[in-house]
Amino acid sequence: MSAHALLLILLAAFSASAESFKSWAARAAREEREKDDSAAVRSYSNALSSWKESDGGAARAKAFCARGALKEKAGADAEAIKDYSECLATDKKNAKVFHKRGLLRMRSGNTPLAIDDFYQAVKADMRFASAYADRGRAYESQGEKDFAREDHQRACELGLKASCAKAKELSPPKGKARHPQSAEAPAAPSGPDEGAALGGDDPAPAPPPQAASPPPAKTGPIYNPRFSDCLRGLERCAESGKAFAPCVDAAPACEKKAVKGCCPNACLNAYQEALRRGVSEAQAYRNVFAPKASCAVPPKEEE
Repeated sequence: MSAHALLLILLAAFSASAESFKSWAARAAREEREKDDSAAVRSYSNALSSWKESDGGAARAKAFCARGALKEKAGADAEAIKDYSECLATDKKNAKVFHKRGLLRMRSGNTPLAIDDFYQAVKADMRFASAYADRGRAYESQGEKDFAREDHQRACELGLKASCAKAKELSPPKGKARHPQSAEAPAAPSGPDEGAALGGDDPAPAPPPQAASPPPAKTGPIYNPRFSDCLRGLERCAESGKAFAPCVDAAPACEKKAVKGCCPNACLNAYQEALRRGVSEAQAYRNVFAPKASCAVPPKEEE
């Protein structure tokens, strides 16, 4: 190789390395507009290699998201998931990218992590109908029809017509109550003539009034904790935009306070233990608060 040719190569390499993150990113955006996807991917890669802290974290996240979308378009799902993850590490409220990563994860068979992404998508945008619908599809694939129906119903309310039909399809048969209640006792007689002996003597005169006694302690029906109520309470809390940990923290333990929406203490403790092991909030939530969770089964009493 001649000295002149070597000099040209060195100059080209120096020129490429001297370009800034901004110039590479601008070039990538232009190539993307020109439909030259492979060149755009290379330019985004050069931009990310040239990135410095002074370029800003938001710009870096945007480049990762853009490159991830091009890789997804090319069918490189695993690489796209990595780029989306890098993007979301900074851009934590990007509902669309959470949704995209969730779809890729679901397509790869990682349904629990896909559900986590759909949760994050609707947390960032509570009116994201497609994220609700896709989370409903994910729940249904796991056999969790109650959750699937609620998500499709929410998507339907937000205008996604396909989910209206799906919510109807997943609804229980008519006449079958989701949570049958015990029959109420018949009402006690309320009038003076009610309860009198039939056909006979006049009723005995009323006893003279006595001093009022303190009202008896309330002995109404005692709430029988149901794990399904615990799950629905946590679901509603998460749907309101709160993170998983605060929702779990706010749930009372049924052993201490038997009210609707309480959760078994064993499940609350299992969730905290998972967090201490380094499991993410969303993954710990999915692992512990599943419809057939072992922590929800009361221990057998010793005979």
